[in-house]
Amino acid sequence: MNTRDMTLSALIAAIIFISAQLSFPLPFSPVPITLQVFAVLLFPLILPLHIALTGIAVYLFLGAVGIPVFAQFGGGIGVLLGPKGGYLLGFLLSTIACGLLSRQWPKAGLIRNILIGAVGLTIIYTTGVLGLAKALSVPLDKALTMGLYPFLPGDLVKLTAASVVALSVDKRINHQFV
Repeated sequence: MNTRDMTLSALIAAIIFISAQLSFPLPFSPVPITLQVFAVLLFPLILPLHIALTGIAVYLFLGAVGIPVFAQFGGGIGVLLGPKGGYLLGFLLSTIACGLLSRQWPKAGLIRNILIGAVGLTIIYTTGVLGLAKALSVPLDKALTMGLYPFLPGDLVKLTAASVVALSVDKRINHQFV
């Protein structure tokens, strides 16, 4: 990995940290609304997988060792093992899936970006809701009420916005990573 790639990965981690702090707690859920989904879906659409994946991994590593980078300035392995942990793991898995799909479907387009982002969002929700149910020892229907339904409308807007931004950015930077 060269200096440019490391710098981009560090910027990804920083942007995800900032988007995590733009946080709105919900009284019925331990998971706040954040802008992280936008960032997590955007980067694998516009950057090579190794850069996007390294950025997410750095973010998760910093949080795991206790640096307060997670939502509401949380940090530590307890966050990864708690109700938010499944979503954070989902960010990593989503980045891998979206990055691989982007490589397999290289011609950028809005429909392509939305479909790839929908796969990523499904992964985030699947790991997130399952992790929430396990961490809180609640049935799946309760976890869906706490960790999916209230987030879905906003996350669909974030998915669409990330898809549009990716299309615009891709036209400007994609040739630089060939």
